[in-house]
Amino acid sequence: MPMLEDISYSREACIAAVRDYYHFLTRMYMEESVVVEPPKGGWPSVTPDSMRDLHKTDEVTALLKHLPYIRGRSGSSFENPQGAPWCVFSDWQGDLEHVSQGTSTAETLKLCSEGACITDEVPAHVIGLTTGGRDNANFLLDTELGAVYWIECPNEITNNPSRESIQEDPYDYAPENEAQWRAESGCWAVADFFDELKDQFRQLSFIPIGPKSVIDIYATLAYKNEGVVAMLQKIYREHGWPDLARYRKTECLAAVEVALQQHYPDYSQ
Repeated sequence: MPMLEDISYSREACIAAVRDYYHFLTRMYMEESVVVEPPKGGWPSVTPDSMRDLHKTDEVTALLKHLPYIRGRSGSSFENPQGAPWCVFSDWQGDLEHVSQGTSTAETLKLCSEGACITDEVPAHVIGLTTGGRDNANFLLDTELGAVYWIECPNEITNNPSRESIQEDPYDYAPENEAQWRAESGCWAVADFFDELKDQFRQLSFIPIGPKSVIDIYATLAYKNEGVVAMLQKIYREHGWPDLARYRKTECLAAVEVALQQHYPDYSQ
């Protein structure tokens, strides 16, 4: 298993990992048009001034300025297509525009990207990669360690990850007020974290139910909805998934929509 001493933070590698992950999502289910790339020089809305009330480091600001983002048509990150089950990734450039316009606050963004229960214990060099309500997953990127922490990661994943996670005890390396949330999270090096998410899609533990929404087998099976899981997995495999050379995205999503409307209308978008 990798140790913290074996990994490091790289802004360029972080940006590349996020970009590659978003590209993967567009090949499986997401519309290509919702992924937006920064202009030359970075996003103009991400500045030390717009970030001031978030109390983050200069490195966090520099990273957010150059990341690609998933943007919804409404202009609000809360309405963006999901990049993981029931999970919306942060559109920091759009969210900070709302802060500058006075239609949102830095406090709201901090709470929604870090989680209300731990936000006071999240240091300045850690930034949330997702933004949403209470049920939205929280992925926290540590720009000093080069690691991502998945808050309340499903036990099925932490106990049997496809990519080696970091097992070092946070009580040995983190300040006391941060150790608990780190210890209770799944933790991976940045590239491994995004590969873990992709693997969950490849094995259809994460299942898109359209171009904007994703479910997972962990919560769905817990509610004894085995039928919808088996049906969706069969449709994806019949359309070539996970072999991207054979996968027929458009036809697959159309078949998913028809099957859900006919058999599981509560899941239909």
